[in-house]
Amino acid sequence: MIGVRQLKKLDWPVVVAVFALVLFSWPYMRSASYRSGHDGKGYYTSSPKKQIVWIAASTVVALLLLVPSYRSIAEMSVPLYLFGLGMLVIVMLFGRVVNGARSWLTLPGGVRLQPSELVKITTIIALAHYLAPERKSRRIERVLGALAIAAIPCAMIAAQPDLGTALMFIPAAVAMVFVAGARVKHLALLAAATVVLLPVVWAGMNPTQRSRITTWRQQGRKLTRAERVGRFHHLIQSKVAIGSGRGRGRGLGRGTQNRLNYLGFRNTDFIFAVVCEEAGFLGANVIIILYLLLAGAGLSIAQRCREPVGRLIAVGVVALFVAQGFVNIAMTIGMLPIVGVTLPFVSYGGSSTLACFIGVSLLLNVGLRRPKVTFSRRELSVVAFGLWR
Repeated sequence: MIGVRQLKKLDWPVVVAVFALVLFSWPYMRSASYRSGHDGKGYYTSSPKKQIVWIAASTVVALLLLVPSYRSIAEMSVPLYLFGLGMLVIVMLFGRVVNGARSWLTLPGGVRLQPSELVKITTIIALAHYLAPERKSRRIERVLGALAIAAIPCAMIAAQPDLGTALMFIPAAVAMVFVAGARVKHLALLAAATVVLLPVVWAGMNPTQRSRITTWRQQGRKLTRAERVGRFHHLIQSKVAIGSGRGRGRGLGRGTQNRLNYLGFRNTDFIFAVVCEEAGFLGANVIIILYLLLAGAGLSIAQRCREPVGRLIAVGVVALFVAQGFVNIAMTIGMLPIVGVTLPFVSYGGSSTLACFIGVSLLLNVGLRRPKVTFSRRELSVVAFGLWR
């Protein structure tokens, strides 16, 4: 059980970074929920109020998950992993299609859930439990087994099709395999095999996914009017919004690309563009610095944890947050194709918020229960002799 004394031992930089991100970004998420009407009168959607409810519910879930030890949670990795795959199967059969992807389940009470967000966390737990025996993690078959664990949900999510969410499994899995002790030559061999298989992956993509990649590659050429209002529209409007914010932004609620409905998906995929337009370069740096603080604090937990399961869970969660944040920001400025990835703790989305808070809870759980480092008398004498010299 977690008592008041143990709560004082929480890694507060993680807590501060998360809630600073939430509090700083919520006004801009609310601003992004504004919809202007043809009669000149606008309105706010219900998404800001729903987000508050999701944040409150996710906080409660995160606190409850601090009660059991992360080791106890890891022991349930197989049932959790299979449960996640089961949810993906249910989505494939009975899911609701939103924006061209069958990714959503409608729960009683009208609550919509995106299981793929939660499966990212269950997969990290399964990988940590599988890779924990470090003496076996350097074998190529162990590396292939770990990548297979990540590849199964990745392929199922890509078939929805939701390429952005599917891609997030790769950096988390690679980071965990590397930290578990995999040989560099094995990872290099897998990277080479991935490059060879790219034509096969391209052939398996649907036309929408291919169009997003070709749009990204062709963004530097001269565009026709049909292209500017067609497949290049979201990318162009995102760049205009980011550039128009300049140093300090236009002010909260004063972004023209946002308020006049030029920028699509602006409270989810393109929330960073809204922040840049209304808070400028300063606001963008606040978000980036908070992410760096979160990543640094998370890696500190991983470094201080001597137990392999806890260390791998911490590395997987941090890698997931960093990769998802980087991809979202990069796609809004044209560095990467638009793949539909939310910005953790900033974008609107109940499933994404819940998954992110569960990940943070696992990170804090590892920090609370990391095994103490003990030294033998011989080790202490060596350390003392070194300090004396």
